[in-house]
Amino acid sequence: MTDEFHVIFDDPVEDAMTDWSRDHFARMKDGGTWAVKRSGLIFQRRGRTLVLTARMPHDPNMPINAEQLDVQQKREYANIKRHFEAVGITVIWSTQ
Repeated sequence: MTDEFHVIFDDPVEDAMTDWSRDHFARMKDGGTWAVKRSGLIFQRRGRTLVLTARMPHDPNMPINAEQLDVQQKREYANIKRHFEAVGITVIWSTQ
């Protein structure tokens, strides 16, 4: 399912998601941010690049532990990277 607020980046890369990725990036202003709520990733547009600038830290009240959150965030990043790079947008991880 894809719409403005509910997108699932998965494997394999599908046309509907690459179209969404291209359109979403085109709507972002240079320097603008995109927060992926389900995983706590924050990206910023820098020219033709999408940069991961922050990751939500684990909170003990979360239903998953810190290791599970780390795995979830890394999986989400890899899927986003694959979909955006399929349309020629560079994606980099710049968080510590």
